[in-house]
Amino acid sequence: MSYDELPGGLGRWRARWLVARHNGALGPLAYGGMLVLLAPVVLFAPVMLLWFAVQALYELGAARWGNRGGVPVTADTHPELTALVDEVARRVGVPPPDRVLLTADPVVTVEVVGGRRFLCIGLPLLACLDRHELRAVVAHRLTLLRYRPARLVDSLFDLWAEATETIEIETAAATETAGFDEAAATGTTEGGSHRAGRRLRRAEALRRELDAFAAVLHRDADAAAVDAAGGTRAAALAFARSSLVPDEYDRLHDGVPRRSALRSGVGIRDLDEGWRRLLRHGIGPSDWDEDAAALQAKHHPALAAAFRELGTGPVGLTPAADPVPTAPLTPRQQRRVVRRLLGVPYPQYLGWTTWADAPPAWWRRRAAEDADAFRGHVTALLGRRPVDDVEVGEVIRDRSAELLAIALDVPPSAVESEPYDEDDPPSALIRLVEANLLGAGWRLEHPAVRDVLVGPDDTRVDARRLVLDSRGDLDTLRPHLTPVAHLTPVERHANGGGSPGQG
Repeated sequence: MSYDELPGGLGRWRARWLVARHNGALGPLAYGGMLVLLAPVVLFAPVMLLWFAVQALYELGAARWGNRGGVPVTADTHPELTALVDEVARRVGVPPPDRVLLTADPVVTVEVVGGRRFLCIGLPLLACLDRHELRAVVAHRLTLLRYRPARLVDSLFDLWAEATETIEIETAAATETAGFDEAAATGTTEGGSHRAGRRLRRAEALRRELDAFAAVLHRDADAAAVDAAGGTRAAALAFARSSLVPDEYDRLHDGVPRRSALRSGVGIRDLDEGWRRLLRHGIGPSDWDEDAAALQAKHHPALAAAFRELGTGPVGLTPAADPVPTAPLTPRQQRRVVRRLLGVPYPQYLGWTTWADAPPAWWRRRAAEDADAFRGHVTALLGRRPVDDVEVGEVIRDRSAELLAIALDVPPSAVESEPYDEDDPPSALIRLVEANLLGAGWRLEHPAVRDVLVGPDDTRVDARRLVLDSRGDLDTLRPHLTPVAHLTPVERHANGGGSPGQG
């Protein structure tokens, strides 16, 4: 089945205007119009117009003959994944996508370019979603292809989702600050508060305009997901786990040198291998809670009751018990998908390495910067530099709410104080242990798994387990919180490291 009109009675011209306005397309259109008007005066204008035409032709050519930065999925290379997509497409009632691509993005999306329909499946999701959960996520996205203006529907769908998340974030921020800054809560102050209030108003106006559109789309997409997953709870669990992947996956890039105007960046091509290693080790407690469940219920109204049930129970990320198998990527394919993930086109240079070959100095610098940030907050709270990292740990354990208020730059009254949780200790304590051991000559067993360290004598330590076993007793962590790693970056370089216990 296919539909010519947009759901919810939304007109096409109005829809195109909303996409152009909220996707940032108005700026290039305005500049392009000015360029055309000034073409007789500005000598390079014809060259620029030719460049825009070449870019447009390249985009159409890439859609027709290229892989758009992904790895093609075919019946020969990925028979089970191809069969799954074809079966879900039949259930949804749409022709199979013109091309299915594997990407390094932690999402499943549809793209329509040059009249061709692409289904892009992220490798991070394949690693942690069971077969029926993947079917639910794929079915939800394929439903967008029921409409002939599928590209427009997809763009509007994402706009509605972004507006909903913006409303949640800005409303929560306004609620937190309402008790001590009425102006900030209403968005009437200058600077950040004013901009936050403006973002909230724009998001609310956009969502009101798209609510009827989204209601029809969500009804059909959620029904397709439930049917593909085999039940409401299974579909809700699929979306819950999918929502946790992006934030955890993004942390794999921490410590890798970024691209800037003066230097090229670095890409770790075997990113998927590190993600799978992290899943096998265990990510730890997830960010899933009642608030996350409420947000997902807004994205999937038909599953609201199931999300409320999941909101009270643990939802974590683990290796898929029944995964859809995929063929290993070649080094060239790995580089291709990471380029797409980082948004680096082929003409631009990008240095390549692997987890095994990456310089250990990256991870020492990453840990030191994290630890120095915690020490800075403790210094601001105490009004003096802490004696050592044991004192830093004590403040993190006993005065976490005050530290969080300093980090967020809000009064302590705006942060709810909670007792130390022995089963879920602050990650800052784990990062302190990591920074101290790395500064003392230890190394990470695998850079993607920050908790496990190996000493010069091959002693293996799990920093998370150390902190959990300490049960809040900092004296048991004292051997792993050395004065050497507490030095400033300049002093630490001059000192040259050391071993636990050295002064």
